[in-house]
Amino acid sequence: MEKIRKNKKTIILFLFPAVVLYLCFEVIPVVMSIFFSFNDWPGIQAVPLKFVGLENYRNLFQNAVFLKSLQNVFIYVIVSVLLQVPLGFGLGLFIHHFKRGQRFFKAAFFIPMILSVTAVALLWNFIYFPTEKGILNSLLIKIGLQSFTQQWLVNPKTSLLCLIIVSTWTSVGYYMIICLAGLTSVPESVMEAGQLDGATGWKKIRYLYIPMLWDPIKMSTIMVITGVLKIFDTVYILTPTGGTNNSTVVPALLMYNEAYRYGHYGTGSAIATVIFLLSALVSVFSLKLMNKRESIEY
Repeated sequence: MEKIRKNKKTIILFLFPAVVLYLCFEVIPVVMSIFFSFNDWPGIQAVPLKFVGLENYRNLFQNAVFLKSLQNVFIYVIVSVLLQVPLGFGLGLFIHHFKRGQRFFKAAFFIPMILSVTAVALLWNFIYFPTEKGILNSLLIKIGLQSFTQQWLVNPKTSLLCLIIVSTWTSVGYYMIICLAGLTSVPESVMEAGQLDGATGWKKIRYLYIPMLWDPIKMSTIMVITGVLKIFDTVYILTPTGGTNNSTVVPALLMYNEAYRYGHYGTGSAIATVIFLLSALVSVFSLKLMNKRESIEY
């Protein structure tokens, strides 16, 4: 076994398929997207590319809809981080203390994660249905709050929040599992010593759980940020036109419309490049910010 590990040819042989797949499906598409973003092209092979330099980017940042999409996605990111990570880790801490029924709760909260996005979106579409037949409106009427019934996905004041709730419901189980995985590696002796020193209740969470789970929290935060910055499917299924007054339009939806609906492949590629750069920059910034606080080693 040691000879195999030291054999560079064997290492290269095993790495080669993964490297080829990564190049074909990750690196090359990104490079080609950046290349197309400097051209005016309708996406038809027979039509030659017309080099326009930075014109696509210039037009983007002068486009009110694109600027609105950036505003929406940043709101989406901030609220999602504040909801998904604390809820996921809160559920993980809660379930961790159950000696019985752990498997049931794990499965119950994780099921939305394994469902198809289309099924989840259609389910929530029935919940948000704008008439009294909608589940949410029907519930409000039954408990005497009919004045609060409204067209949830049409009203620009509520539509974006409704989408954030759908994303949170879908993803929170995943971060719960990450928290539970982190908790299994925490020695009981550390928790007992903390309790003897007076770490109970909120102090236990603040001074023991959060520092010891800081690395999983960082990873989860980055995953939420990168996932939301490129979110498309949930928004497209529930609000395909981007909502009233572009209240739910996000860069990925705008990219899809520009490239495949309107045939502006260069503009769509420019939006894809902006999403890629934003994801990289925000992730690096978040990591640097969170690395200021060190995790506890045990």
